[in-house]
Amino acid sequence: MEVKMSKKCDNTSVAIIVGDRAGKILLIERKKYNPGFALPAGHEDGDGAEAAAKKELFEEVGLNALIMNLVLIKNLKNPCKRDGGNYHVWVVFVAQKWEGEVKKSDEEVKSFIWADEKKVLDLARKLEKFIEENKLSTYDLPALVKATNESEGWKKNPGLEPSMYVLF
Repeated sequence: MEVKMSKKCDNTSVAIIVGDRAGKILLIERKKYNPGFALPAGHEDGDGAEAAAKKELFEEVGLNALIMNLVLIKNLKNPCKRDGGNYHVWVVFVAQKWEGEVKKSDEEVKSFIWADEKKVLDLARKLEKFIEENKLSTYDLPALVKATNESEGWKKNPGLEPSMYVLF
């Protein structure tokens, strides 16, 4: 019997903000770890931040980023399912110019939405309600991530993914 080793975390993650002409941003609902709505995102995995962001955008939603601007670098104590993944340096880009039509990854993406500011705030409030009901804190991302991953109610009707809440 072959034993699969978990992939090692490189502790570097990228995210990309894609906007439309109506001022909405693209959010995906993750199918796997960590349930919730998020920007297209993933690990750098040695690709470099910009290349990784372009790769994740294409893998998750089928879009090509043509021009990107770096908007944020932030260190978060957010865990991941990979070995050694107890923090991430997040590098966030805005796609100034992109092409293609959204085609969600069947493997990684449950759904996607074009969210205006009100929708993003509604998703954030849903996480805030979850935090309050479960006596958690955004300052303890490991506990919050664990709780959202274990909650069947959250998985069925999630709000903003915890790390995205902090990044936003």
